[in-house]
Amino acid sequence: MSLNTLVEIALHFESFRNIDLFHQGLYHLRTRIYRDDEVKRVLAVPYSHLKGPSHAAEPAKGKTPRMDHHHLIPAHVMEDQHMFSTRSFLIRYCEEEVEIGDVGQFRVELGPEDLERRHPLLLEVELMFADLTQQGGAESIGDQPDVDAAEFRCVSTQVLRLRGVERGLHEFCPVVFDECHFCLMNLAVHTAVVDLRFRLRPPAERQLPLAKPKVAGPAPRPGAKGGEAENAQDDTAEAGDVGVPAVVKAVQGQLPREGNSTQHDQERPPQNWQALPPAALSFAESLFGEELYRGMSRERLLQVAEGLYRRHLGALAASYAQQAAWVKLICERCLTPLQREALFGNGSNADWEKSTVPPNFGIEALRLPKGMVLPQPPPTPSGLAAGRAASGASAGISSLKPTAGYESTGESVLQESLAERVKGQLTPQAVARLLSYDLNVVSCQILELWQQVLNVMCYACREIASMLRAQWEERIIDQWSLSIVRERMSPNLTDPDNKSIGDAHTAASENLRKTVKPRSPELASIEDTVLLPQIPQRPVLFDQRCTGIGGTDPSLANGAPHPSLWEPRVPSAPKHYRGVHLFVLCHGFQGNSFDMRLMKNNIALLYPDAIFLCSQANEDNTEGDFNEMGIRLAQEVTNFICDWCPGSALARLSFIAHSIGGLIVRSALPLLQEYKDKMFTILTFSSPHVGYFLKNISLFHLGLKVLQSWRGSQCLTQLSMADHPDPRETFLYKLSKAPGFEFFQNVVLVSCASDQYSPFDSARVEVGSMKSMHNAQEAYREMVQNIWKPVKPERVFRFDVNFHIAENNLDTFIGRAAHIQFLECQPIMRMIIHNFSFLFR
Repeated sequence: MSLNTLVEIALHFESFRNIDLFHQGLYHLRTRIYRDDEVKRVLAVPYSHLKGPSHAAEPAKGKTPRMDHHHLIPAHVMEDQHMFSTRSFLIRYCEEEVEIGDVGQFRVELGPEDLERRHPLLLEVELMFADLTQQGGAESIGDQPDVDAAEFRCVSTQVLRLRGVERGLHEFCPVVFDECHFCLMNLAVHTAVVDLRFRLRPPAERQLPLAKPKVAGPAPRPGAKGGEAENAQDDTAEAGDVGVPAVVKAVQGQLPREGNSTQHDQERPPQNWQALPPAALSFAESLFGEELYRGMSRERLLQVAEGLYRRHLGALAASYAQQAAWVKLICERCLTPLQREALFGNGSNADWEKSTVPPNFGIEALRLPKGMVLPQPPPTPSGLAAGRAASGASAGISSLKPTAGYESTGESVLQESLAERVKGQLTPQAVARLLSYDLNVVSCQILELWQQVLNVMCYACREIASMLRAQWEERIIDQWSLSIVRERMSPNLTDPDNKSIGDAHTAASENLRKTVKPRSPELASIEDTVLLPQIPQRPVLFDQRCTGIGGTDPSLANGAPHPSLWEPRVPSAPKHYRGVHLFVLCHGFQGNSFDMRLMKNNIALLYPDAIFLCSQANEDNTEGDFNEMGIRLAQEVTNFICDWCPGSALARLSFIAHSIGGLIVRSALPLLQEYKDKMFTILTFSSPHVGYFLKNISLFHLGLKVLQSWRGSQCLTQLSMADHPDPRETFLYKLSKAPGFEFFQNVVLVSCASDQYSPFDSARVEVGSMKSMHNAQEAYREMVQNIWKPVKPERVFRFDVNFHIAENNLDTFIGRAAHIQFLECQPIMRMIIHNFSFLFR
C-alpha cells in the first residue's frame, strides 16, 4: 500500500551555554533531519518556526529599544538546503548563557518500507561561527552592529539518532560539541504522527537500489551510438504501448533480442530480483489491490473495510491518544494555575478565585465512526516513569501495527455503521472515499492538538525541559552502569582482603567487555553518537566502598547513613543547601592548569551553578619542595574565596587532583583548616600518596632515578623518601600524620593497575602486594595507618579503573598511557560525574 505516514517534528532549542569556547563572536545552530540507508535518503522538510517568550525588558515609552546582542539575526528556514537556523547571538564571556526559545518545525513522510526497516532518523546539528575581528571584535559591537557582513562557517558538528519518531517522541538531549568548542545546547525533540497520505509511487523508485535510473524500452541496436540509442529508447517508450505500466515496459525492455543479447545482459536485473507491482492509480486501488477488479461480496467488502479502518484510522487514533496524554501531563506538572487559566480558561468568570479551566484542558473528544473507541493510554504512574509512558515508549502506539487496544463495541457494529454511512451502492470506491474523509477529520483534530502542544511549550519551555532532562539523566546512568562493578570493601582500610586485587580486576574487566551486552535502545528515544562509546571500548570502573552495597549499613555510619544512600542519583536534582560549590583542580608533575580543563568542563556541563579554580600557583614549580607548593596552593585558594565567595557564599569546597597534585593538595590542607567545615569531596586520580617503591626495576623507575639525580628534583626526592636517612623524618611520613582526609565527607581514590607512574597500592593507600618493593616496609605500614586512623571508613571510596588501550607503543610499555588517560579519557570522567552525583552536587 502506498499510504505514507506524515510525522511532525518540533526541535525546541531551549538555551545555549558557553563552557569553554576559544573565540568570541557570533554563533548560531543549523539543523537538518534525514534518513540515510542503503536504498535512499529521505529528507525532512523544515517549513516553519516559532519564537518562544521574550526575556528582554520592554523599552520605556518614547525611547528607542536597545539592540539585543542575543538576538541579532532572527531564526529562519533555509529551504534550498532543507535546514533550520536558530537566531544568531553574540558570545563574549565564559559561562555565558543565552535563552534561545526557538522551535523549528519539520515534516517528513515515511513510507511503509521505511517503517519496516526501522532505520533511525539522523539529526545533524552544526555550530556556526562568524569572527568579528574585522568589525573591531566582539567588545566593540554597538547598538547597530553590521551583522550582514558577517561570514559564518561550520566549526563543529554533532549527530543524534532519533528512533521511533512515528511512535510519538518527547525527549531531551543536550548537544555537546567537540573539545575545541566546548559548549552546550539544551535541545528537546517532540514528534507526532498527524496524517496518513496517499501518494502515487513514481516508477523511478521501482528500479534496482542504488542503480542509475534507466528509461524503460528495448536495448540499443548493435553498433548504435550513444545518441541514437537514447533516441531509440525514447521512441519506443512513447509509441505503441500507451497504458502499459512502467514496470511491465521495464521487464519487456530487458528481454534479450537477436544480435544484442550480450550487450543487454549487462543491464539485466539479478535473478533474485522480482518486479514490483505497478503503482496504484487511485486510493481504492491502493487499499483493495487486485480484489478491486475481481469483484467482492458485500460481507467480504465490509470485513476488509473494517480491517482498513482499524489499521489506518486506528494509527491516527493512537497518535491522538498519546498526544492528549502528553498535553495533560505537561499541563499538570509544568504549568502554574495562572498559566492554565490563561491558556484554557474561558475568561468570563468574574470570580478569579474559581478556576474556569476544564478538567480535560479543552481537549476535544476524537470524532471516530460508530464501533471504534479511542484507546485509553496506560495509567500514569508517579515519578519519572510517567514521562516515559507519555513519550510513546509504551507498546501499541505504532503506525505499523496499531491493532492492539482498538476493540469494537460489538461484533459488527463498525461494519453496520459503514454500511449505513455509504450513500448509494456499497463499492470499494465508496469505502475508500469514506475512509479518506474520516482520516481527514481525525488528522485535523490531531493538528489542532499538536498546535496546543506547541502553545504549552512556549509557556513552560524550561519546566518541560527540566522534566525531560531528569528522564535523560536516568537513562544515561543506566547505560554507564553496565561498565561499573560494585564491590564491598572491608572497614579495615589498611589491609585489603585481596592482596592481588589489581590482577583480579584486570581479568574481570576483560571478561565484562566480552560478556556484557548493551541495552537495546527504547522504541522511541534519542541516541547520542558520541556520549556513549561501545562497551568493548569503554573503561571499566570497580566501585569499592564500605556501605551502599545491597542496602544501608547504619552501624558503620554511627546511625547517620552516607548521602550516597539517600540523595537522588540524577545530577539535576535540587541541592539541599544554600551557597556555591567551589571545585579546586590541581595538576600534576610538570603540568599546568590546562591539564584539568576537560574534567572541569565535564563537571560544568551537569552542575552549572558550581565555580572552579584551576590552580596556576605551581605551574613552573612542580619540581620544588612539596611544603612550598602547598603554601602557594593554600594562598591561591584563600585569595580566590575572598574574591569570589565573600561572606557566607561558600557552601562546599572540593578538591580534584591528578598525580602529585594529590600530595600538593594534602600539603595545603593544614593551612586551610578555617574552611574545614566546608570541605566536601577530595578526588585524586592516580596520586602516589605514600610515595614510590624504588626496589622496582621497571623502565619508569630507572628513568625516575636518572631524572632525580640529573635535575636535582626535590619533589622526586621526597616521593622516593630519600630526603632523610631516617624514613620517619621524611616529608611523606610527616605528611601522613598531618590532618587532611578527615575534613572531607567523601574521600575518593582513583587508581589503575596498568599505571606505572603511580604505584597501585600507593594510589589506593593500602598495604597490598607491593609492600615488599618498599625500602622501609615498617615505615610504609605506619604511614598508611596514620592516614586512615582519623578517617571514617564509610566516607572512603576506592575506584579502580581499567582502560581499553588499543595501541601498543612506548607510552603503553612504560605505563604512561594509563596515567595520561585520566586527563584525556572523557568516558571515565562522564561515568564518574553521572553515576556518582553525590560527590559533586
